[in-house]
Amino acid sequence: MKKTMISELKEGMIVDSTFLIKGKTFGTGKTGKDYLTLIIGDKSGDMDARVWDNAKDVDAMIGTNNIVQVRGRINNYKGKLQISIDEIRWIDRESVDLADYLLMSERPVDDMLHELKMLMSTIDNTHLKSLTDLFFANEQMVNQFKISSAAKTIHHAYAGGLLEHTLNVVRLSDMIMSVYDGVDRSLLLVSAMFHDIGKIRELGGELTTEYTDEGRLIGHIVIGAEILDELTAQIKNFPRELALLLKHSILSHHGELEYGSPKRPKTLEAIILHYIEDMDSKIAGIKSLIKKESAAESDWTSYHASYDRYFYKKHHLQMLDKDREEKKDNE
Repeated sequence: MKKTMISELKEGMIVDSTFLIKGKTFGTGKTGKDYLTLIIGDKSGDMDARVWDNAKDVDAMIGTNNIVQVRGRINNYKGKLQISIDEIRWIDRESVDLADYLLMSERPVDDMLHELKMLMSTIDNTHLKSLTDLFFANEQMVNQFKISSAAKTIHHAYAGGLLEHTLNVVRLSDMIMSVYDGVDRSLLLVSAMFHDIGKIRELGGELTTEYTDEGRLIGHIVIGAEILDELTAQIKNFPRELALLLKHSILSHHGELEYGSPKRPKTLEAIILHYIEDMDSKIAGIKSLIKKESAAESDWTSYHASYDRYFYKKHHLQMLDKDREEKKDNE
């Protein structure tokens, strides 16, 4: 049977296909009836689903990272498509193509890595150039960097997402150099490259992204500072002040103490990095939400708790269609 992708689902459809369980929550309603909330997905996206009958048995039968056969109806709940599940059963992974269930960056990771290397080759500070060269020479670290997600759910939450986000932040950092003087380009670009490097050890998982023990206990910001120490220690006579400035950018890139940064930005390079990183993260998160709900008829997304608002999606979807048409005309 041909697999139906999440992106193909429309309101009112009866779906009978296989999906990956990305998350689940067991609950009890006001009437005392048990229910199971699932996040199911494939490489085209994900969708909420509900199990209303025999929820406790289903909860015991399936878990996160399981592939399941689902039969149900697509409903619109508060402007958001959702599957009301009638039947669900666990199936063997060997019976499906796992590539159908892996969310990945739309751009090939090798292309993105090559562009990042080209940008880093323009660094004129010899110590920072040695640092990036040392990183790219570490095959194990680079391979992990290429496949890592940038987050569990909010932004760039797919394989290759960390590299995509990093490249975006480096590119934007380079662009801003034409606007402001007195900014250390080498320090800014290398800070941008390493700002989220701790996520290669914070996040893991085979089919879904999960926090590692190290990630839960320490977090990617501190892990990133540790990785930086490990690398700079291998470079002879690496300037202490330069290492401090670079580490400060990593430790402060979330901007505020309440957002997880041990320090607030106190250099121009750190300030620029924080705002660029925050912008790219938010834009990616909003675009992901709109993409996920593109099939819903409303011109607005559902309420997004992280941003405390709804988003008008109609114009963005129109612009995406226009960009696709222009791309076809230019081919």
